[in-house]
Amino acid sequence: EGAVFIPASLAYLIGTNIFGPLAYKMGRSFSSGVVNAWNELSIPLAKKFEHLLAPNAGWGFAIGMVDSAMMPIMGHLVDLRHVSVYGSVYAIADVAFCLGFAIGSPAISGSIIQAIGFKWLMWVTAIVNMLYSPLMILLRNPSKKEEKEVSFNINIKILLTQSKIKE
Repeated sequence: EGAVFIPASLAYLIGTNIFGPLAYKMGRSFSSGVVNAWNELSIPLAKKFEHLLAPNAGWGFAIGMVDSAMMPIMGHLVDLRHVSVYGSVYAIADVAFCLGFAIGSPAISGSIIQAIGFKWLMWVTAIVNMLYSPLMILLRNPSKKEEKEVSFNINIKILLTQSKIKE
């Protein structure tokens, strides 16, 4: 039974190593959400062990795409909008990722599967992935912190100090 995850593990290994350099050109996590959704739709339809190999490999690859793109995106957003202190941002992203696996997978998914079934859980997850994936396009060119305010404040300070020097 555990052998079904071998393609996912191998694809994850390949995805994290290949997608890192390609993440900036391909649109980062947008494509991984679409790949995830497609595989989540395919898994409940599998009738045999062999039918799970391709969707699990695609799933592993998509998760590898997210892992390799998530931290550089977070660092880029910090560079654009805040002081370049990466430790806290990486810690927050890592904690959120780990909480998703620790709480979401074993605790919440079991209750949801009992309530609506495995097939519907996978389909709802696929729909959610398809709905948020287009939002990743917003991460292609995130807005920068307004530099006009900063330069305006600096100019006022310079003018004030120059007027004090002249007096």
